[in-house]
Amino acid sequence: MVNKLLHGPSFISGAARGIGRATAFAFAKYGSPQLALADLDAVTLRQSIKELKDTYPNVEVLPIQFDAADADSTVKAVETASSAFGRIDHAVNNVGIPGPLGPSASVSTKEFKKLLDMNLRSMWIAQREQIRLMLQQEPVQQEFGKVGGTIVNLSSIWGGFGSRDFPSMAAYVTSKHGIIGLTKSASLSPLNVLLQMRDANQYAPEHIRINAICPGYTMTPIMGDVGPELQHALEEGMHRTAMKRFAQPEELANSITYLSSWMSSFMSGEAMLVDG
Repeated sequence: MVNKLLHGPSFISGAARGIGRATAFAFAKYGSPQLALADLDAVTLRQSIKELKDTYPNVEVLPIQFDAADADSTVKAVETASSAFGRIDHAVNNVGIPGPLGPSASVSTKEFKKLLDMNLRSMWIAQREQIRLMLQQEPVQQEFGKVGGTIVNLSSIWGGFGSRDFPSMAAYVTSKHGIIGLTKSASLSPLNVLLQMRDANQYAPEHIRINAICPGYTMTPIMGDVGPELQHALEEGMHRTAMKRFAQPEELANSITYLSSWMSSFMSGEAMLVDG
């Protein structure tokens, strides 16, 4: 018997493939009765939903096509999910691109802005809309207190440091650092806000838990988009990890489920490494 870890409707972006798709399957497995699955690739999303429904026929699934680079599209995606299900108890913000790939001196302002719009601004907009919704909905009483909602943002191991092995990923690393800052500043307690002279908000006391997950080397379809040179560097880096292998998307999905569930009830503002 699988214990129920999740308790309400969920919103997952980047859900057509990779970590997002695996998270949709994990959320269905561990108790979320309704899933709003959002992605730009409508064709692949439909196929993933078909496979999900074949496995979990009792889960209600809402497909949402959206463009994370477009602010209005991101707002509408969250609104569509909340309108359909009445609330969002669990949100997973999982969008991003690897490029532009090149050292800082070779990256144009336009390329840098495009990456930040996709990887960071879109996540801030999605999180903002999710927080607004969760502040309005009635918290759910659980074993260790009330929960108004949980949000998990996808960062990366590159969100905590840079590496001389990957100088071509300066823009990407910058965006992933920003996601951790976004997560932590939206999760600070009032005391931390005062001590750190930040006026971000006080959402943890409002029963909203926001955390980030920082995946290490993971075998996702995006690995095929980075080119042979970076692919070689990633494989070399992977062999320096303790487990000496890539993670499977399902392993990251399990960690995201943990951060979204009552089992991580005393975690907020954390950037959790899952790096092998």
